[in-house]
Amino acid sequence: FDDDAASDGGAVVARSIAAACELSRMLSSSLGPQGRNKLVVNHLEKIIVTSDCASILKEIEVEHPAAKLLELAVQQQETECGDGTNLALMFAGELLTRTLDLMKTMGWRHKTDILEGYHLASTKLLDELLADSSSGGCVVGTLKHPASSPEALKELQEKVLKPVLGSKQYGTEDVLSDLVGQACQIVLKEGSMLQPESIRTVKILGGSVSQSACVQGFVAQRGVETTKTHCEKAKIAVYASGVEASATEAKGTVLMKTADDLKNYNRTEEAKMEEIIQGIAESGVQVIVTGGTISDMALHFIEKYGLMALKLSSKWELRRLCQATSATALVRLGAPTPEEMGCATVTQKSVGGRTVTVFENDVDGSSKIATLVLRASTSSVLNDLERAVEDGVHAVQMACKDGRVVYGGGACEMECAVKLDQLADQHPGLEQYAIRAFAKSLECVARTLADNAGWDAIQVLADIRAAHVNGQADVGVDISTEPGSTSMKEANVYDLMSVKRSALKLAIEAATTVLKVDQIIMSKQSGGPKMPGQ
Repeated sequence: FDDDAASDGGAVVARSIAAACELSRMLSSSLGPQGRNKLVVNHLEKIIVTSDCASILKEIEVEHPAAKLLELAVQQQETECGDGTNLALMFAGELLTRTLDLMKTMGWRHKTDILEGYHLASTKLLDELLADSSSGGCVVGTLKHPASSPEALKELQEKVLKPVLGSKQYGTEDVLSDLVGQACQIVLKEGSMLQPESIRTVKILGGSVSQSACVQGFVAQRGVETTKTHCEKAKIAVYASGVEASATEAKGTVLMKTADDLKNYNRTEEAKMEEIIQGIAESGVQVIVTGGTISDMALHFIEKYGLMALKLSSKWELRRLCQATSATALVRLGAPTPEEMGCATVTQKSVGGRTVTVFENDVDGSSKIATLVLRASTSSVLNDLERAVEDGVHAVQMACKDGRVVYGGGACEMECAVKLDQLADQHPGLEQYAIRAFAKSLECVARTLADNAGWDAIQVLADIRAAHVNGQADVGVDISTEPGSTSMKEANVYDLMSVKRSALKLAIEAATTVLKVDQIIMSKQSGGPKMPGQ
């Protein structure tokens, strides 16, 4: 850049763009079902193998402030939608790369024209193109609430869940979409919103993905403490404290003068514990769950009265169990009232060499929690399956909020690019170059998908563009069969409009923020002077 550009901040913008594009380029190869995994070794030397953009960015340290802006946009997309993170990062990087080309052609002194062109293009994209087809937008249908009918749930699985899960775990999307569909059927009521925390996952090493299962209720990853291991439609008492003799808070001294005093002292403690356990058993409770410890004496009386007992060390697990069985966690040790009891069929099972306790509710809609038991041969695959399921659950949540869908596989972005090119033709000023650059940036989705699938990206892109110019709005990238393009309507590949709109909006905001920066000022590090040699 010349001296004028340097004084206008052009050189700073160019360096910022280079840093942001490096981050985008690194992760663009992970887009789509054929996307490559990244092997990340974090600061604790834990190895993570995944193609999920948000998970990778969580583990790596981004230092450049401009690249950090893109990372924040990805984090926000993950928080809001739970999916579409790679699209946000890749589109922001592509837009910045196109801007660098414009800067070399036009010079940075025309930055206001470039930013104005981007503003016009983004307004057209977000307000008109990503809207209902009646107003010239790309929306091709609206999904019904998945709890309204079995057909609606099936349509959601085919159109939304399979594309989302297939982009993370290609080849297992059929199994996973069925599992997520079953879980949604358990916890969703018609007209209500899906809460992602109501579907939890339990990872058990060994076996294959096809052995995964959905349980209506709660699965604890440990066995029971008693010899009784099965209880049908049992009443459950949940205690947040331990089942043991309570110790006094203040220190006390007991003076014993004879052997009888010592015998009676022990006997009274035993009698008191037996009285408590007897009271619990007489109230109809058959299963005791505690968040603390169970003393040997308490365990003896629990066995004596034929009860089941389970320890859960995590308070989150205890809270989820209460949610699944409609029980109330008690802080006092004693017989619960009927309102405080939960109900479930409790069974201890062995899954893949691991002992688990299953709290299963009857199929009467009383369970507020569904548990997906995931199986895989390695821990890295298990963790990636869990991330894929989370994305699928978030996709169902977004579909409950807004069921409008657009064609996937880069078809929607290409249609928007063709229409933005027509907008550029109507603008005689310098903004038209920026609008064309913006439209060209949208083609990155189809190009990257074709690249990752191993096709000739230039040829595939030309075929898809020609189809869209001729009015075939449903043509996108086919990742499995040549020539690399097909109808997304026939392939049943759709994306949720709300997720795509959010990703593009955040990407545009992050990219324009980077372009508006003409100086980066770093403050001094806090603390005193560094030690010599550091």
